[in-house]
Amino acid sequence: MTLPEFLSEGWFEALAAALARLPVEEITADAPDAGLALGQLITEVPGEAGGANGEVRFTIVLSRDGSALLVRNSTESADVTLVEDWPTALAIVSHTASLADLLGAGKIKLRGNSNALVSAGGLLSRVAPLLAGALGYREAP
Repeated sequence: MTLPEFLSEGWFEALAAALARLPVEEITADAPDAGLALGQLITEVPGEAGGANGEVRFTIVLSRDGSALLVRNSTESADVTLVEDWPTALAIVSHTASLADLLGAGKIKLRGNSNALVSAGGLLSRVAPLLAGALGYREAP
């Protein structure tokens, strides 16, 4: 399977399709978590993907009922937003560094309600591998 280039139109289309196909039963089974709107702001994005200001913004909305959707070009509805630069975003996608390590090193900043991120940890742990698989990425070691 050929992976679409990260943050390309094809990548966003694949992400939206993967979100629409999430198996609701697997996500909501025994899940006490509330939903989460997780925003992403990536700075210093090169080329056309970064637009005029070199930024890409999007939000993944994960509902408690297992439904999910992608909101492009905005983080306004996000409970919490991860903010990182282009090299850090690539490290996350390629699994060359862990999210926890990057947060600890200050490479990723959190904006908004960080408690919402912690509260939805179970939901995220179920959704992340499903999305990675749907997008054709290998799991993190």
